[in-house]
Amino acid sequence: MKKIKGLIIFVLTIFKQRNIIYTLVIRDFSNRYLSSYIGLPWAFIQPAVYIFVIWFAFTFGLRGGKTSGGIPFAPWLIVATIPWMFISQTMIVSCAAINEYAYLIKKTKFNVSLIPIIKIFSGMIVHFILVACIVFLLVFYFGIYPTIYWIQFFYYLFATMVLLSGIAWLVSSINVFVKDMAHFVHIIVTMLFWATPIIWPYTMLEGNYRYIALLNPFFYITEGYRYTFLEKVWFFEFVEMNVYFWILTGIIFVIGALTFQKLKRNFGDVL
Repeated sequence: MKKIKGLIIFVLTIFKQRNIIYTLVIRDFSNRYLSSYIGLPWAFIQPAVYIFVIWFAFTFGLRGGKTSGGIPFAPWLIVATIPWMFISQTMIVSCAAINEYAYLIKKTKFNVSLIPIIKIFSGMIVHFILVACIVFLLVFYFGIYPTIYWIQFFYYLFATMVLLSGIAWLVSSINVFVKDMAHFVHIIVTMLFWATPIIWPYTMLEGNYRYIALLNPFFYITEGYRYTFLEKVWFFEFVEMNVYFWILTGIIFVIGALTFQKLKRNFGDVL
């Protein structure tokens, strides 16, 4: 009961400090690109070029053909890659979040638990740009038009945010004391990319081995984007996947929150 009350208070804090969070998110997003010569346009150029390269490679170069469901390989790959980019980049930048915003911890009464959340919202801006790019490509090149299933995008975005919140709290708090955490996360991200059915279909696994895919919570997100934009499948049609994902995500969320709460009292001493 106490934990639930704490979660409610945290959500209310986000709402009350939404203006501060908005300012910090925009500043964080801007700082990623303003140091370069071109500046903010890089936020649009990089995602657009990435999408173009994958589309061109698997349409004219590698000619990936179609999946077993009759979906062209290029959009099948791109649609799953977009959420993975959001997940992987957020995990990486979250490691240094507390160190980057050390001035907020030392000089203000700002709720430090919101700092990793800022990184998630900042990454979400680029994610929306990527989604806009793929929607444009799906409609005007592949002839795949919007359906009612596309509203699931917001559900999977919410699921991604909950999962990333727990991970961001965990890695950012530990990284304050263990600097090797960032290197460890890079390794994990690389391993998860190949372990998650992004460039290979999970149907390649036979029998009980297919359940291996379920052990990876990111599979739920990447496959969910395919269900939404390409395969016309509702998320609630897979009860087992939903139950497993939300139980595992809930565990990660709680572990991350508890770890952050326990370690944050010592942030000021280390920073």
